[in-house]
Amino acid sequence: MAKKNRKVSNWEIFWIVVSGILAVGGLFLLVLGLVGSFIPVLNSENWILSSQSALQAATGLSYIWLGAIILVVDSILACIYLNYFAKRSDLDSERALRRAQRLKVIADSEKVSETPVVEAETTDTVAPSSEGK
Repeated sequence: MAKKNRKVSNWEIFWIVVSGILAVGGLFLLVLGLVGSFIPVLNSENWILSSQSALQAATGLSYIWLGAIILVVDSILACIYLNYFAKRSDLDSERALRRAQRLKVIADSEKVSETPVVEAETTDTVAPSSEGK
C-alpha cells in the first residue's frame, strides 16, 4: 500500500490553534458562570459572582453569555477555515491528478513513437485501368 503524506500548512495550524484557544476560553467562561451560579456558599463569599458583577458592569454580559457568544463565534470561524482549507486541498489533489494524467499521456505517446514505423515503398508503375475495355 502506498503511504499518503498529508502536508498541513502553517496557516492551517495557526487557525486550528486560535480556534482551540477560543473554544477553551469560551468553555471556561461558560463553566465558570455555571459553577458560580450553583456553588453552595454565601453570595458575599462567592468570588465568581463578585467578579461576574464587575464583568457585567464593564460589558453588560455575564460569564455564561460571554462564553456562549465566544463559542458561537469560534464555531463559525472554524467552519470558515475548515471549508477554505478543504477546498484548497481538493484543488491541490485535482491538480496533481491532472498532472499525472498528462505525464501518462506523454509517456504513452513516447512509447508509440519509439516503435519502428515501416513505410511502404512507392512504385512508379500505373495499374491498367478498366475504362478502355
